[in-house]
Amino acid sequence: MPSTKKRINLTVPDAVYKRLQAYKEVNGITNDAGACLQLVIQQLNSQEQSRMMMKAFMAMSADEVAELSADGARAIRHMLEQKTDE
Repeated sequence: MPSTKKRINLTVPDAVYKRLQAYKEVNGITNDAGACLQLVIQQLNSQEQSRMMMKAFMAMSADEVAELSADGARAIRHMLEQKTDE
């Protein structure tokens, strides 16, 4: 069946295929191609977000990065303290 979309033929090691099968089961995906496409899209989005974050960090001063880091550490500590209280 002709398609205007690009095809990718992918051969993976057994260990990767086993992980892909587990991913499909957890996420309710019925075919290998759909799972691979979903993972590729997720990884591409993640790479793009990482580049944008690095660009933002590079535009900050050292003091701004330190303040942001401290804010994040406080937020994580607060979340952990709330979980231990439950």
